[in-house]
Amino acid sequence: MVKAQIPVSPIGFVSVIFAAVGIHQLLSKQFPHGRPVDLAPSNRHSGPPMDPTNVSLRLSNGKLTKIYERVEEEGSPGLMVGPETLIFDNNGTMYTLTEQSKLVSITDIRQKRDDDASIMTAKVTEVADLGIGRSIGGKFDSGSCLYFADILKGLCRICLDRTPKPVVELVASRFQLEDGSWSDVTYADDVDIGPRTGHVYFSDATDVKLDRDLKTGKWDIWYPSKLEGIRGLKSGRLLRYKPETGEVDLIASGALFANGVAVDAQESFVVFTSTFEGKVMKYHLTGEKEGQLETILTDFPGFLDGIDCSFDSSLCFVAMPAPATPELKALFAIRPAILSRLIRTILMLLPRGLAPDAKPYGGVAIVHRGDEFSKPSVKQIYQDPTGIDISVITGVTEGPDGKLYLGSLHNDFIGVLDYQ
Repeated sequence: MVKAQIPVSPIGFVSVIFAAVGIHQLLSKQFPHGRPVDLAPSNRHSGPPMDPTNVSLRLSNGKLTKIYERVEEEGSPGLMVGPETLIFDNNGTMYTLTEQSKLVSITDIRQKRDDDASIMTAKVTEVADLGIGRSIGGKFDSGSCLYFADILKGLCRICLDRTPKPVVELVASRFQLEDGSWSDVTYADDVDIGPRTGHVYFSDATDVKLDRDLKTGKWDIWYPSKLEGIRGLKSGRLLRYKPETGEVDLIASGALFANGVAVDAQESFVVFTSTFEGKVMKYHLTGEKEGQLETILTDFPGFLDGIDCSFDSSLCFVAMPAPATPELKALFAIRPAILSRLIRTILMLLPRGLAPDAKPYGGVAIVHRGDEFSKPSVKQIYQDPTGIDISVITGVTEGPDGKLYLGSLHNDFIGVLDYQ
């Protein structure tokens, strides 16, 4: 059987392209966040495909433990909802920031059942109400002050030793650029503090502003990230706050959703993740490369979120909330480029309930950040490829015990990975 072929004339092809251009121009004018842009191949996610046979982050493999809130009265609402990142103070007490914008402590961790060491429970106590907004990443300074990123407000601080009670202070909601103009901190995301200077390094993920989902009444954290990922504008930035002067300066820009932030023990560099490029970026604070920004790692099967670096080794740890599927990668590779922009414009105009969702997945990458003897490399991937036991991992923090504590915007528990 011979298949019939429909002839396509050059004039017909050109007509299709002109039609696409016209539709793209018309639709783009209706969108408040700007037009989608082209991305060079070097700025697209280029990591390997996700290996569906790697189930190393399942409970059955014995590396993962889950900590749930121990609720004293059955049926009463819990506090630990959406623990995005886990934070440890200088005494080793664990805290997290919740969906209700509460700072809570997590203590008295014990096994739920004698015959199951994989499920633990903990006492969760409200420490402070952080007010309107959605607080996610945070870090304690050398004292009792917690600096935290609030998506709505900006960089904030709360000192737990203040009397009669701790209060939330707004540290930075905008900053001055070199040309004298002012720029808003639109989507404060993650925070780390330099152990040598006390400088606070934090990410401003995107210029797409946070708003509420009118159906649920909750702050829709995911929607701005989806828009940034589809748009491709690379508006993410890395900022630095200097407590001794109160100044904020821009130290790196051009990330496709700037996310996790981590400083090394000597504060010689700060690394941060560019979520939709699948890159770990490194900004040199001292040494021969001082002031230079470089990409050090790209070999990830998923999109990237939080990052933490060990002070006791050359390892860093990267959270992967979603796999980088072929369909998502293909969005930027469609040719001619105008068709890619048209499709992405349509996706950006969809009601938020119809915006693309990530597949269930949870992953953590153990990486070597590189030193004088070896190049940066991905050492191991732990993952639950279908999110059966843990998914949407947004934060990873090395605890005082050397284990990795895994947070998530979606979960009501904390994951603990004993990777050693």
